[in-house]
Amino acid sequence: MLTGYGLYQDGRLNSAPKNLSESIDEKLIHDWELAAAPDDDAFMWIGFTDPTETELSTVQNALQLPDHLVEDAINPKVRPSFGWHGETSGFIVVKTLEYVDATSDVLTGQLAIFFDHSHVVTVRHGNVGGLANVRHMIDSTPATTKLGPLAVIHAILKQITDGYVEVSEGVAQDIREIEEAVFAPKRADYAESIYLLKRENLEIRRAVYPLTQSAHFFVTKTNPAIPRALQDDFQDLGEHILRVLEQVESHDQLLSTVLSASMSRQALQQNEDTRKISAWVAIAAVPTMIAGVYGMNFEHMPELTWEYGYLMILGIMLGTCGLLWRAFKKSKWL
Repeated sequence: MLTGYGLYQDGRLNSAPKNLSESIDEKLIHDWELAAAPDDDAFMWIGFTDPTETELSTVQNALQLPDHLVEDAINPKVRPSFGWHGETSGFIVVKTLEYVDATSDVLTGQLAIFFDHSHVVTVRHGNVGGLANVRHMIDSTPATTKLGPLAVIHAILKQITDGYVEVSEGVAQDIREIEEAVFAPKRADYAESIYLLKRENLEIRRAVYPLTQSAHFFVTKTNPAIPRALQDDFQDLGEHILRVLEQVESHDQLLSTVLSASMSRQALQQNEDTRKISAWVAIAAVPTMIAGVYGMNFEHMPELTWEYGYLMILGIMLGTCGLLWRAFKKSKWL
């Protein structure tokens, strides 16, 4: 589905269809002639959400997009990548992430971006990572838009990396809460919660790790295709990606430690419960044994005819149980 279309000239939105549901074939051909002119600073930004091959075919034919890259753009399960094809063009696939506070879930989407000196084509999958805010910013800031398609690329990637940071901070908060719960006086089994957190953290790593090489490229090198005014901004993008990756690795190690601590506390709790049960069984064994002896059918038991024999047996039972209880209490079995 076509979700955005615009022809930008001199940093301003020059042409956009009134209704995106209508066919843009003729308009696309006309605008492409303007954007593709070698000495013109015009470019196009066309956006799709969950498109079919048919929906992309017109744009592919007009902009001469490679077949294998279009196949990757349509596939919602492609590994993230950042490829430059020459100095002015490239193909990017990134995962978009969103953190849900209510459920502590990490939602994942995908965004594929074709870019050249004359166009930007975005293909989004899923409900995560909408670009309406980015398009509004591009439409309303001619000074930035005038820098060309890479200004759009930077704005898109900035929103996505900001999402990475937000999701990573959300997972970090969940880890702090689970740490407090694990080491709280009241003990419970948190293994499932920790495992689910590790899965969410892994989801972030799958999105960020493949971009590490590009992040290092942004931080340590200067690409002549990137306008000087955007070089610091791209460097900041690279630093954000690397910082999130460090947090993800740290979170994974911390969650493994918390899981081990939780299992150790569970094992300790089971040992304590076993000791308590054993202690009470030992205490109960004394009156049970005595009662068992006097429950036998023997005739010659002097205590049976003694006036205080019943009280004596009760006293022995209570006294022995009391001594055992005190001994177990002192040894912290109870």
